[in-house]
Amino acid sequence: MSHLAPDELLLDYATGVLPEGPALAVALHVALEPEARRTVRRLRGLAGALLEDEAGEAVLGDAALERALARLDDAPVEPRAETAMRPGFDWAPAPLRPYLAGKSWQRGFGGFDEMRLDLHGDRHLVSLLRLEPGQGLPRHRHAAGEYTVVLQGGYTDNTGNYVAGDFAVGPDGEHKPIADPGEPCIALIVLEKPIVLTGLWSRLLNPLLRRGWM
Repeated sequence: MSHLAPDELLLDYATGVLPEGPALAVALHVALEPEARRTVRRLRGLAGALLEDEAGEAVLGDAALERALARLDDAPVEPRAETAMRPGFDWAPAPLRPYLAGKSWQRGFGGFDEMRLDLHGDRHLVSLLRLEPGQGLPRHRHAAGEYTVVLQGGYTDNTGNYVAGDFAVGPDGEHKPIADPGEPCIALIVLEKPIVLTGLWSRLLNPLLRRGWM
């Protein structure tokens, strides 16, 4: 079963109100997951009518969103400009390719590979992570929001199993994602704030994470 982004997040993406980091995560999810793509296509096609119909509500709640989705029809999505694919990055969907220029994998703390991406005026922390099969991230929790979209392979944590195209919203408690057998797991991670390591020894490194030195 696919793990889809929440409807509210897809609506924010479709209407163009997400900051760049979360918008990139949702764009990759939409590029890889047909059901999310269909939902965004419908939302974009009638976004103006939707906002006009719900103008009297201060917040678009769950019930209003359910009513809106029920009456949306299919509509075309404007095509995205294609960017040339770098050799060795065939797993990268089109929305990610402009961010890869001049970037290369760096060995991160814990032995996994990381590629930090540059945003334009958005303070979210955005990285690509690559884990070999059976390799895990250090046990950690989140001080604020986290969005993850799997681009290749898959991983498993205490919330379930996630494969290419799946979208995860950071859990409230601790977790330790571990890459599934097979090809390396590559995922985009978007953080509002640095993670908080909770392992017995690794938590001593939290001050370095908060300063952006790791």
